[in-house]
Amino acid sequence: MKAEIIAIGSELTCGARLDTNSQWLSSELEGRGWTVHRHTTIADDHDGMVRVFREAAQRSRLVLVTGGLGPTLDDITRDTLAAAFEQPLVQDDEALAHIEAMFVSRGRTMPERNKVQALRPQGAMAVHNAHGTAPGILMHLEDPACTIGVMPGVPAEMKLMFTEQIVDALPRSRQVVRRSLIRTFGYGESDAERLLGDLTARGRNPEVGITASQAVISLSITSRADTESECERLTAAARDTIYQRLGSAVYADGNLELYDVVARQLLDRNFRLALLEGPTTGGLISQWLTERTDYAACLSFSRMFPTPQSISPELTADGGLWREHLRKQADRIIDEQQADYVVLSSPSYVVQDGRIRKQNGCVVVVGRNLDEDYDVSMTGNLAIFRNRAARHALNILRLHLESQS
Repeated sequence: MKAEIIAIGSELTCGARLDTNSQWLSSELEGRGWTVHRHTTIADDHDGMVRVFREAAQRSRLVLVTGGLGPTLDDITRDTLAAAFEQPLVQDDEALAHIEAMFVSRGRTMPERNKVQALRPQGAMAVHNAHGTAPGILMHLEDPACTIGVMPGVPAEMKLMFTEQIVDALPRSRQVVRRSLIRTFGYGESDAERLLGDLTARGRNPEVGITASQAVISLSITSRADTESECERLTAAARDTIYQRLGSAVYADGNLELYDVVARQLLDRNFRLALLEGPTTGGLISQWLTERTDYAACLSFSRMFPTPQSISPELTADGGLWREHLRKQADRIIDEQQADYVVLSSPSYVVQDGRIRKQNGCVVVVGRNLDEDYDVSMTGNLAIFRNRAARHALNILRLHLESQS
């Protein structure tokens, strides 16, 4: 069954705040068998909100709304919901008593203006908010057949209201929906889509979505069926096809990063890794591998050099000798730090060719039966360049360790 989500607030449409509520609610609904087919963000505009509510109710069996339930003049969700479905606003005495009690518990007298928070459309019910002064609203329409749930815009209050109050009052979806994620590295988005063929075509079941971010291709598999077992069968078939077509580019099931996989590979084999990072990776690998103390246990040495002169005065940033120089550094580090592997990155430098600006650099990975380098030069900004370079270095090590198992 179809659902959609509406986020209310001029602070969202002007960019002052980010709408994270819709993302969270979508994930919750998908896991309960709903298909979320639309997100709408709208400013605090009376006529626009009335129109959006009416249109949403015609399109979807379930509409969830967040925001606009405060006591200020720009909080008009109650008013526009009542106007959209031609119902008068009435005071909910139980909700008003709760709001007054909330102020008393804080040692304050409730301002007169807060009484508006106890109003609801006559055909709706107030939804208890144990964590704030803004009750929610739940409305079941018959024509069109639609359930509308309205919650506060404050994420902490919204999430608790949804899980504690709203979810049990929603219509039950007869469909089972399961979503899984596969992460890959090594192909560009276009190449990955070409290899996957019709697997990513719209309208398939399961649906395979493809997303690219900093050289990582994420494939989300969404299966819909009448039973859990049929969902699992559909997902397994799509997963097997992805593995067959992308091969070693697949590095993880689930939302894992390359550094998660490599750290576990090293720890499982009791191998030690050393890092010598120049501006090409900018210390990113060290940062990733020290975010968790268990991952940090695989490191024997980590250092970053900020400029070419700080490690090799005789070489310039754009010198062609950096690959061999890094290899010499690797041999020394392995001996001194008792490391099994060393990941190194060069200084980076910019080449301007007409209107094209290119970041240049390389990574080198040396260790047990391994000696590889990779030119990570690319157009784009420094942050993307560094992320991509760091992942390339880790991917070289991942593939090597997989081949040795």
